[in-house]
Amino acid sequence: MRINLSARTRAFTVLGNEVLRDRRLSFTARGILAYLLSLPDGAREDVRSLADKNPGLGRRGVAKAVDELIALGYYVRRTVRDESSGQVRTETLVFDTPKAGGAPLPASAGTGGPAVGKAGAKPKKNPGEEPTLPRQRPGRGAQAIEAAAVAHTTPEALARGASLLARLTRAEPRLALNAADTLALAPLAAQWVEEGVPERDARSLLTSGLPPVIHSARAILANRLVRKRPTLRKRQGSPLAAALAECGTCRDPLPRGHDQGTCPTCSGSPATPKPAPLPPETVAEHAAGIRALLRNRARGVAAPA
Repeated sequence: MRINLSARTRAFTVLGNEVLRDRRLSFTARGILAYLLSLPDGAREDVRSLADKNPGLGRRGVAKAVDELIALGYYVRRTVRDESSGQVRTETLVFDTPKAGGAPLPASAGTGGPAVGKAGAKPKKNPGEEPTLPRQRPGRGAQAIEAAAVAHTTPEALARGASLLARLTRAEPRLALNAADTLALAPLAAQWVEEGVPERDARSLLTSGLPPVIHSARAILANRLVRKRPTLRKRQGSPLAAALAECGTCRDPLPRGHDQGTCPTCSGSPATPKPAPLPPETVAEHAAGIRALLRNRARGVAAPA
């Protein structure tokens, strides 16, 4: 056998023949040792990563070869403590010369607490670099909007707004307001009434999509009265319809054309009876007649007089 060696000037590893010919090591262990010594200082390799690079050898074969290197002192693991963070980690040392059993190794981490502080300690804030922001007082914006609305609302409009809120809270009990909150929100509700927003639309806009738990009915209504107020429904050249008068007892709207008084429910007036529904037989006869007319029209037959 003739050996041919190339003279290399860069990217090479020098190993002694006593290492490459160490019969105590298997060829697998010698190959892994040569590979590890060819890596740069600080490289990260373990049994799992070596097995991934050698699928044919498998993790068990790699572990057996590494155990050979450990037994002879080529491969050493030690536990050290990081001086800056105080954390404990495992460090691997690979030698090109077997480490004698009595040869001293770098000092390993001992028991006891770290010298610089507890691992994972919470950092202290530097007030000079990270000053605390001033605490914002909640609700100032809503209070300013409510105050501005009060200044531009007449007493009559305030009464209509309060009545709208009262009917609204009866429809949704979770939005019930006390007297002070009702008076505070009445100017915002009056703007809806003055702009001609139908009460059905107002109820839908203000009560739909409420959160499961309501901590402040006033805060929710104040936000929605401002944020969800529709645009002016007034048409070009057409005046807004006058607001309906209210019942003097229950505050429900009176029929259009009544300026004062009580509603039919409070006055005890009998309600207009509704027509009785047609019996099923009559409905079926009407449906059959309509179908016959449609068939005759499709055929061009004139309907009977």
